[in-house]
Amino acid sequence: MGALNGEKTMAKKQYKIRARLVFNGQVMVSAHSRQEAEAIVEKGIAGQLGKFEVQPTAEDDIRDWDFSLKGEVVVNRKQEEV
Repeated sequence: MGALNGEKTMAKKQYKIRARLVFNGQVMVSAHSRQEAEAIVEKGIAGQLGKFEVQPTAEDDIRDWDFSLKGEVVVNRKQEEV
């Protein structure tokens, strides 16, 4: 079997693969318009692996949130040339 019988084994290579963790959920926001609500959410929430928090500047406007702390892995795959 493999190197035990004198066969050469192929060495593994190291690959750097770009990937994103995407967390999906909802945020309840007090705002005058949808555009204002979106801006508050963009600036007012932060997430890290295992942690989700409201920034101090948005504590009065962000009322509640529902996010899974389990992210979806998205791998950037290269397109195969035809």
